[in-house]
Amino acid sequence: MDSLVKKELVREVFSTQLPRLVKEIERKVDKSPFGSSSNGSWHQTSSNHRPHKDTLDEKEINRITQLLLDTEEGAFELAITVLKTHGASINYIVLELIPEIAKKLGKQWEDDTLSFAEVSIGVGKLERAIHKLDYLFQASQLEKRQNKSIVISPFPDSQHSLGTLILSNFFTHSGWQVYRPANNGLHSIIHEIESKHHHVLAISISTYEQLQELPGLIQLLKEKSNNPQIIVLIGGPLYNKSPEKFNHIQADVKAFTPEESVQKLDQHLSLLEKNT
Repeated sequence: MDSLVKKELVREVFSTQLPRLVKEIERKVDKSPFGSSSNGSWHQTSSNHRPHKDTLDEKEINRITQLLLDTEEGAFELAITVLKTHGASINYIVLELIPEIAKKLGKQWEDDTLSFAEVSIGVGKLERAIHKLDYLFQASQLEKRQNKSIVISPFPDSQHSLGTLILSNFFTHSGWQVYRPANNGLHSIIHEIESKHHHVLAISISTYEQLQELPGLIQLLKEKSNNPQIIVLIGGPLYNKSPEKFNHIQADVKAFTPEESVQKLDQHLSLLEKNT
């Protein structure tokens, strides 16, 4: 099916069937076990048709995080859908709510209150939620698009990509053209940086084994890049935990958070422009 036809079909569904869909969601929330008082009043607020504020407080975020870990299939996805239909913006959900929930999962993992399996399941659900929201999020950012491109990837063959998905959304929101390799394999990353002239390559590091291999990886990817002057950005869970271990890494920019990554890269590009 032609892409324009698909878009028109999506618009038609949203305009003609969304009201009925909202009613069906609310009916399921009222009847579902995770919509009862045992999980608090957040669902009750939604089903009472009161406008939803654009940000949630700590207690509400904790409730939604619990839904993420709920064994009831679809509980978290339903919560996000109800949030959207009651006024929470797509930017808030993608750029604030999901990253905050991801931080909570990480903290609970560090505190040993969640098992590795529980964290893995939660991370997988967050990744799926981002992918499902991607079309709406991308469509809302088109007017900001500038002529700056970045390739964002976890270290080759990493298991999880949630952090790089979140980072990608922050760069998209800031007007960057964001590219992600087709998969986390080394050949896929090389194909992406060889096939187009990208300004920046961002790599997320999670383990000490990856850190040991990072200098060689950076050198290889620079040699393969279509842009000989490609800028390298480094960050990720291990950098956030032990930045001093990265002192020997020859990267143009190192950053702790998505916000800092965007800010530091913009400053780096401005400095390069002044010096040329």
